[in-house]
Amino acid sequence: MNNQTPNIKALSTQVARLDKLIGKEGIEKEKIQQEIIDFSVKNSSGISINDLQPIHNFVYDDYQVYTYQVDLTGGYNELLDLTYKFEKQFDFSKIISLTFYTDKKNSKKEILHLKLIFQNYENNK
Repeated sequence: MNNQTPNIKALSTQVARLDKLIGKEGIEKEKIQQEIIDFSVKNSSGISINDLQPIHNFVYDDYQVYTYQVDLTGGYNELLDLTYKFEKQFDFSKIISLTFYTDKKNSKKEILHLKLIFQNYENNK
């Protein structure tokens, strides 16, 4: 039984570290969505927010999963640079998916889009 105590402490430390890694806890979900918007505006030029989906909430066991989806338009290099900045500097939520795609409206030139999906996990305990 003595050997299990250090293992439990090590696992508890790992879980705490993972909780920090997968998104800040204790922040209102609306605030996180606003931080995503603010970060996009402050850290990019020539990029527009095309669409912002409502926050999706999913409960699984002892966790709440919040998903945020934003669709941006702009040049490839600018969108890629913003994605890099989100990965390196943004600690309110983590990118779980990104998709580049083009859209052509009314036979005009194609518009490049970047769909970013962020998630946060919160412990319900």
